[in-house]
Amino acid sequence: MSLLERHPEESLLANRRLQVILGVVVLALLSVPFVTTDSLTGLILTGLVFVMLGVSWNLLAGYAGQISLGHAAFFGMGAFIAAWLTTPTAAGFPASIQLPILAAVVLGGVAAALIALVLGPVLFRLSGHYFAIGTLALAAVIELVMLDQRSLTGGSTGYYVQGDLGLNEFVSHGDVMFLLTLVATFLTIAVTYRIVTGAGGLAMKAIHDDEDAASSLGVNPLKYKMYAFVVSSFFAGLAGGLYGHYTLYINPQSTLAVTWTIDSLVIVILGGMGTFAGPVLGAGLFLLLDTGLAAIVGSVATTVEGALIILFIIYLPQGLYGLAQDYLVTDVATDGAADAPHSTDVTPDGDPDVVTDED
Repeated sequence: MSLLERHPEESLLANRRLQVILGVVVLALLSVPFVTTDSLTGLILTGLVFVMLGVSWNLLAGYAGQISLGHAAFFGMGAFIAAWLTTPTAAGFPASIQLPILAAVVLGGVAAALIALVLGPVLFRLSGHYFAIGTLALAAVIELVMLDQRSLTGGSTGYYVQGDLGLNEFVSHGDVMFLLTLVATFLTIAVTYRIVTGAGGLAMKAIHDDEDAASSLGVNPLKYKMYAFVVSSFFAGLAGGLYGHYTLYINPQSTLAVTWTIDSLVIVILGGMGTFAGPVLGAGLFLLLDTGLAAIVGSVATTVEGALIILFIIYLPQGLYGLAQDYLVTDVATDGAADAPHSTDVTPDGDPDVVTDED
C-alpha cells in the first residue's frame, strides 16, 4: 500500500494523509522564527524565496514553454524598487514617496510585472533559443545599467535599506519578514495552482506542446505567453523585495546576478518541470544540497552539485515529483466493478470474438 492514494478523477490534494502532512509542514514553518536561531531562520527564508522563484519560473517555462534566462532581472528590480520606496532619500528621491515596507514590496512586484508587460511583446517576437538569449541579454543590460547608476543603486558599494518591523525583543525584524515571506510563498503557490488548473493553464499547456496547433484551435499564443510572463515576473519581483528587506542590503552585482536565474532553473529541474509540486520539492532539495555539500566536501561542493544535477537530468528527467509519483502515489478506482469485463463483451467461454445465439 502506497503512502498516498488518489482516485483518477480527484486531485491528490483531496487525500487526507497529504492534508495532514501539509498541515504539519505549515505549522512547523510558522514556528521557525520562534524556535530556531537567526541563522537557521535566514536559511529557511532563503528556501522560501527559492520556492517563489521556482514556482514562478515554472509557470512560464514548464507550462507555457517559454525558457527565460532573465528571471534575475525581475527579482532584482523588485528588490531595488521596493528599496527606493522605503529608503527614498538614499537614492536621491524625495522623502514624500516613502512607504511602509509591505506596500513597497507589493509595488516592487507590480513594477516588475509592468516591466514584463512593456517588454514582453518585443521579446515574444523571438522564439525558442532566441527568446532565451533575448531574456538573458535583457538581464545583463539591466545589471550593467543599475551598476553604472551609482546615485540610485550605490554601484558596487550597494544600497542599504532602512526598515524595522520588529515588535519587541522577542519578535525581531527578521522574524516578521520571515512570516511575510511565508505568506507570500503560500500566495504564490495558491495563485499559480489556480492558474494552471484553470482555462489559462490548459491554454499554456497547449502552447507548450504545439503553438501552431493551439493557434489553429483558437488559442491566442501571445495573450497566454504574456499572461504567464507578467504573473511570473510579479512573483519574482515580490520575492526580490522581501529578500532585500530581510537582508536590508542590496547590490546590483549580487541582487541582479544571473545566478538567481540559474538557481530557479535548477530548482525546477530537480523537482520536475511542468509539474505543480515539482518546484516546491526541488527548492527543498536544492537548499539541502547547497548547504549540506558545502559542509561535507568544502570547496568542491559546486562541482559535486553540478554532477548530481546532470545525473538527475539523465536518470530522473521528471525530477523528485516523478519519483514520488512512482513510489508514493497509487491511483485507485472509485468502483471495483469498473475494471471487471462486461457480460455483453465476453461470452461464457471467455472468447470476445464468439457470439452465442440464445434467441
